[in-house]
Amino acid sequence: QDTVIALQALAAYGEATYKSATQNRVKITSKKPFEKVFVVNNENRLLLQQTPLPEVPGKYSLTVNGSGCIFMQTTLRYNIHLPKGAFGFLLSVETSNASCPPDGPAKFDIVLTSSYTGKRSSSNMLIIDVKMLSGFVPVKSSLDKVN
Repeated sequence: QDTVIALQALAAYGEATYKSATQNRVKITSKKPFEKVFVVNNENRLLLQQTPLPEVPGKYSLTVNGSGCIFMQTTLRYNIHLPKGAFGFLLSVETSNASCPPDGPAKFDIVLTSSYTGKRSSSNMLIIDVKMLSGFVPVKSSLDKVN
């Protein structure tokens, strides 16, 4: 019943907000010389229109003219890039104890060694995601040795 009521509410919302002839003009500006204008009409109303903002953080103004319904959203993504040659971790991967018996499955040990090399006294977190070669599975008892 919840699904039926939700669908009825969405249909009522669509009926209340839909107009056959709509055109909206969305203008984004800032004090820095930045201006971007989006025109949203019936031909492009379902298409994603986006632009990167030149300065984050920054103050931006948004002006909307027209009739109809539009959805606006901002997204902030960030990443701190390390200088070239400055990595926070060392990782080495080696295999050992390889055996390929004719009457059984091939086996080998994977030895992963990781160490923190950053400037702080410790790191917050490290995740090492190990993907097995196709057709290989880890020996369950060996997973207990991981620390």
